[in-house]
Amino acid sequence: MLRYYLFCYLFCAALAVQASAQHKTGAPRILVVMAHPDDESILSVTLYKIAREQHGTVDLFIITNGEAGYKYSVLAEQYYGVPLTVEKVGRELLPGIRKKELRNAGHILGVSGYYYQDQPDSHYGLSEKEPLDTSWNTNVVSQRLNELLKKNSYDFVFCILPEPDTHGQHKAASILALKAITSLPAGNRPVILGARTRNKTDTVCHFQQYSDYKDTKADLRVFQVDRTATLGFKNRLNYKVIANWEIAEHKSQGATQMTMNEGDLEEFWYFTLNGEAGLAKTSQLFNSLKRTPEVN
Repeated sequence: MLRYYLFCYLFCAALAVQASAQHKTGAPRILVVMAHPDDESILSVTLYKIAREQHGTVDLFIITNGEAGYKYSVLAEQYYGVPLTVEKVGRELLPGIRKKELRNAGHILGVSGYYYQDQPDSHYGLSEKEPLDTSWNTNVVSQRLNELLKKNSYDFVFCILPEPDTHGQHKAASILALKAITSLPAGNRPVILGARTRNKTDTVCHFQQYSDYKDTKADLRVFQVDRTATLGFKNRLNYKVIANWEIAEHKSQGATQMTMNEGDLEEFWYFTLNGEAGLAKTSQLFNSLKRTPEVN
């Protein structure tokens, strides 16, 4: 009789483990590769919906320490009680401050893991070559990123769409992410998408490829998450609430704070290197993200 009960216990435990594994497998696993500890704001609603509504995994891979943001910290000087706009002070204190801000923002979104690379945040510029060739140790960053991709088996990697007029460090981070994907075996690659935010009234411009980086080539298939989608009692709310909550946590970054209420859509461009195989998987994810919680 004891053997019988033991068998039943072990059998039920095995079923529970299997069910748990199936549940975890079904939830999307996302890695965001970004240059600065506030870049996730560009795709905050998508990350929120994946982590909080889909019960998926969202991890952040942050390349720089964010020290160059001292130029936008004048309003935060009173809040934190230190002269952050003094370059020496800002560069010394902002890396720690911005990590705390990112974790506060990540708590809102449901972020699971943070992978800080602490590379120098030299200055703002449009050239990707400065961080790639000068200020970042790209060999170390690439090695850590490759190890993480192999270890965690992500379904998707998100980066910022490397458009010509975006921050050079944003473009550099995306180029490194794309190179890391191509280094993986073809049958074991996550789908990588390039994100940007725009308003519905904006003229739609078609991204094709950045400069001579062939890995950045994208086709015309674009996926969207609508921040203006309504929900709640009498549909009085929309997801811009989440975007604004998240931005508000980055108090040291006045330029980021000024983007509150901007951006109706979070767009995700499908890079050509993904091939046709990832389209069904990507469509399934973004169709699921169109759902909103039902009101009890």
